[in-house]
Amino acid sequence: YWEVGKDGLHLIGSHCKSCQQNYFPPRELCPACFGEGKESEMEKVKLSSRGKLYSYSIVQVAPKRFLPPYALGYVDFPEGVRVLGQLTTTDPSRLKLDMQVQAELGRIAIDEQGNEVRSYKFRPL
Repeated sequence: YWEVGKDGLHLIGSHCKSCQQNYFPPRELCPACFGEGKESEMEKVKLSSRGKLYSYSIVQVAPKRFLPPYALGYVDFPEGVRVLGQLTTTDPSRLKLDMQVQAELGRIAIDEQGNEVRSYKFRPL
């Protein structure tokens, strides 16, 4: 659900041709208009590499194979999409609501064999 560009990591979502809504993760059917026919097809959309931190929490007790503490936050993108993801810091003093964050790849968990599970994360700027 992402690609790396010259200006950083971009999440790949979907865009409804009918009602113009954007989504992440990508959808095959628009949940806003449930459109039918060619005009309502969903197409891929590349989100900006940066967004604004909407809200966050520091996770102290985590599911199996996730390594607490870690920060989890909602990030608002200019394309009108809000995405949940881990943040690259656990220091609450570094986090401020509405601050700019940059999407990047990083470890989010450890699998059963002890290998890193990598996915998108957000780095405070």
